[in-house]
Amino acid sequence: MIKMLHRWREARRRIHLYLDTHRFRGHPAGLAQHTRLHLGCGPVCVEGYLNIDASYGAKAADLVCDLMALDRYFSPGSIDSIYACHVLEHFSTEEAQTLMRRFWTLLAVGGELRLSVPDLDRIVRIYAKNWEHFQTPGNSPWVGLIYGGQGTPYDYHKTGFNFCWMKYLLEKAGFSHIEEYSHVPHPLGIVDASLAKEPFGEYLSLNVRATKSPHRSRDLSDRAEPVS
Repeated sequence: MIKMLHRWREARRRIHLYLDTHRFRGHPAGLAQHTRLHLGCGPVCVEGYLNIDASYGAKAADLVCDLMALDRYFSPGSIDSIYACHVLEHFSTEEAQTLMRRFWTLLAVGGELRLSVPDLDRIVRIYAKNWEHFQTPGNSPWVGLIYGGQGTPYDYHKTGFNFCWMKYLLEKAGFSHIEEYSHVPHPLGIVDASLAKEPFGEYLSLNVRATKSPHRSRDLSDRAEPVS
């Protein structure tokens, strides 16, 4: 039974690898030419970036793959820029930390990481200011924003961030020069979830940029920060 399970997992891995490679098209020079990654692209295409998503339904995706397996496709230190908008919250707390470490590994020295996630500090403040709205029958307690749209298996939120926690985790992963950046103008000149401010007219996202410094090494421990 155990051998059969291992064989099934290996077969599934090979099928996914074939499908991922087959799905990558329109780039005859292959993956090696791409040094800028747009992760969790969904329907949003960023010119000059390789648009990547885990779902075959993502219309803008150049490559469909498991984001936890990016190191199968890109060499350490080969990427100049990574942008991920409303992606990390769809992973568990442990997985999100693993992704941060992998981003650090993939980035070249001086490379930039930009992350946008729902900002729990903003959400708490906006929720409190609009308390009566959320006590009105028929209005959900912001289920979609906090827990995800839940329309597909990928659209569930599993963890959360504020700037203090995000900065701590990024520093632990080895990043430096960690700071928030403004919502507008968008650094990539696109419209995506980082600009969301409905229904109360206030931005909901935490936008953070960080750099892989030449003089900083990450915490080499593979253990994720425990959830308390």
